[in-house]
Amino acid sequence: MALPKIETPMYSLKLPSDKKRTINYRPFLVKEEKILLTAMEGAKDLKGEEFKNAVRDVIIRVIDNCVEGKFDANVLPSFDTDYLFLNIRAKSRGEVIEPSFTCNQVNDKGETCGQVDAHPIKIDEIKVNFPDKDYSKVMITDNVGIQFKFLSADELKVHDAETDSIEKMFKIIVDSIDYVFDAENVYKGKETSKGELVQFVENLHEKAFDQIKEFFNNQPTLKHTIQYKCSKCGHKEPVTLEGLEDFFGFA
Repeated sequence: MALPKIETPMYSLKLPSDKKRTINYRPFLVKEEKILLTAMEGAKDLKGEEFKNAVRDVIIRVIDNCVEGKFDANVLPSFDTDYLFLNIRAKSRGEVIEPSFTCNQVNDKGETCGQVDAHPIKIDEIKVNFPDKDYSKVMITDNVGIQFKFLSADELKVHDAETDSIEKMFKIIVDSIDYVFDAENVYKGKETSKGELVQFVENLHEKAFDQIKEFFNNQPTLKHTIQYKCSKCGHKEPVTLEGLEDFFGFA
């Protein structure tokens, strides 16, 4: 006799990058919990980019498991995957996370407070923070410009092995070019050779390059600021959690 089947509830949301697209998903099951527990154990000794890459790989795996139908989280920009994962987590383990903060306030005697306080945060209050203006279009001259796009996890992963930070930055800039345009034509990045795009970027003037850096310095990101108050010494300060790496430990 076959065991009974357990119905799993389904939920839906719209991605921050595309308000017209509805994603249907289910909560974590035990198999996803196992993936997360294994990942957190393996990532606890990692730092920097290694930690970020390990987190990114596991959340994409979990998202692909939980989203209904044919879906590939690797093709989404990172802020979409962050937002989607956090919402799946909310339906799986509850709508509130409780990060802990350590008070580093130093008193008149030179002693650090050290009090640890938990601060509950409702997941539906955590939003993707978009820049106050659109930095994705960079005008080189009055008629020539570049339209940039947000890279997906797959597109970024290509550069994980690059150890030269400057070289990596330029490669990511080139891969982020959606198209170059002038008064008469549009030149799609994916249809233009990498060598030609690299030469084009390297020949830009400094003002244009500064505008390009503004695009990368103002990427949408999962972000939430709390007004922390120490329960012991009363010290107050705003604390900002940013990017899924900051929230992952509470997942």
